[in-house]
Amino acid sequence: MKRAPRIRCTLLAILCALLHCSMAHGSEVTHAASLLSSWDAFAFKIENTQCRVGIASVKLSVSKLTPKGGNLVATYSIDVPLSKSSSDTGLIVLPIELTVDQLGTRGGTLTGVAYSNKEGATPNKIICEVRPHEDQGIRLSIITDKRTLKFKSRYTVIATATDS
Repeated sequence: MKRAPRIRCTLLAILCALLHCSMAHGSEVTHAASLLSSWDAFAFKIENTQCRVGIASVKLSVSKLTPKGGNLVATYSIDVPLSKSSSDTGLIVLPIELTVDQLGTRGGTLTGVAYSNKEGATPNKIICEVRPHEDQGIRLSIITDKRTLKFKSRYTVIATATDS
């Protein structure tokens, strides 16, 4: 619970910075508030994590999730040291169904697809459950034909450069 206010503080700091910038350039304050409700000025970073499948450790690394065409998009890498043939890389596409401030305040679930770079691989469903009240926790489930990989991690919402 100690870290739950952290996301609110981060969002508040970003909003204050946007308001300050907006006022310095003579723009309306409502423009800064609309930026906070939009993903255009933000990205989502998930810390590297791992889970276990039997005796095997499965490591997950996700690049910064950035908004593109109404989706949060990132590349991923799954490393299975005991079975290199099971290792994988690809693209995650999560349709944006909640604003950044809604996710930061209430949390929520984004459901999308993980597209493997392996030839002939079928896309896998990915469920991303954001839990701001649990140490900025995030639960990622990747559902394959053989099993469901369940990862627990933490996330950070970061401001990105915008065209002005």
